[in-house]
Amino acid sequence: MTSITRRNALKGLAALAAGAALPGRVAATPGGTPDRRIPLLHLTDLYHPPQDPDDHLDLATIAGLPEYDLRGVVLDITRKFLVAKPEGWDIARDPGYVPVAQLSHLTGHAIPVAMGPIDPLKHPADDARDRPLAEQGGIALLLDVLARSPEPVTISAVGSARVIAAAFNREPELLRAKTRAVLLNIGSTGGPKREWNVGLDPSAYVALWRSGLPIHWFPCGTDKSAFDPAHERGTYWKVPHAVLFRDLPDGLRAWLDYAFSGSPRGDIITALAAGGRGPEWAKVLAGERNMWATVSLVLGAGRVLARTPAGWRFVPTAAAGGLELWPFRLDPIRATVDDEARVSWQVAEEPAPVRLFGRKPGADYGVAMAVALNALLRGIQLTAR
Repeated sequence: MTSITRRNALKGLAALAAGAALPGRVAATPGGTPDRRIPLLHLTDLYHPPQDPDDHLDLATIAGLPEYDLRGVVLDITRKFLVAKPEGWDIARDPGYVPVAQLSHLTGHAIPVAMGPIDPLKHPADDARDRPLAEQGGIALLLDVLARSPEPVTISAVGSARVIAAAFNREPELLRAKTRAVLLNIGSTGGPKREWNVGLDPSAYVALWRSGLPIHWFPCGTDKSAFDPAHERGTYWKVPHAVLFRDLPDGLRAWLDYAFSGSPRGDIITALAAGGRGPEWAKVLAGERNMWATVSLVLGAGRVLARTPAGWRFVPTAAAGGLELWPFRLDPIRATVDDEARVSWQVAEEPAPVRLFGRKPGADYGVAMAVALNALLRGIQLTAR
């Protein structure tokens, strides 16, 4: 009997994803009201094994926010992470079809998923039509979700801006008409170094900033560093896994265990019954995590960070009256980008389509975010164990 491996399983998953990418609306959370939820398309540099597991936690955060109607996940993949050294970054990885399929199983929601181009755009006007068919699905999914939606869609981008830029270069009027906001978790507010995600595709970053699309900018770096926990414009925070993963549901714990351990098992659903405990999970709990994108998803869902009697929580704005808040804001800015993908900006007096994240400064921000995200993850409703 031929053994089941992760790479063999991916062939079937890729075919399933291609077929599932077009039907349209994702099922609503039980008890939810789909027509009032925020349509969301999530672009993520998600791999298995992970290149950085914060991408898994961003996807789990979306699953924990019932305000979102997740219409699809676009895998923003870069070639150097698919192959091992010396040609690649470190080890060979697969595009993140597996974690999306596992989460679909655990939550009972069909999540359309497809991969975009794996090489950077050649120039800001590149529409990537010359890429292989296997790399066209992510662009097609984005365009299809926007075309089918009766209302504008929020696009969350963690990774590069490659798929958004290529899609805009193909159908600019569609993106202008149907993009509610781009939650842009890329770039830095200043400093001499090029931020990591910008470096994945500088031409795409330039194209997005010059597109005129409404951008809500949550920069990964500040003028000081990408690891600055106290800055007024900083999204970064850090948390021990033992704090973030405390008392999670069995299935979610197993999902994270499969990812963080880089499991090679091909029986990706059965494997969830065995994970989240024992020596491997103990190794996971001993680690810690750098986080950036959480606040963009929370604000995009219309929630705030509030201190409740039970501790810090992400609370719907309408329910936060009388509670102490960690203040967040989106300031309107005027911004330009040069040919080297450097953004220059200043706060605007008047309303503007581009807004920049700001918060009350202080490193305790990370402590509050950790408590609130743990509570959000603990509350995810799973239909499979």
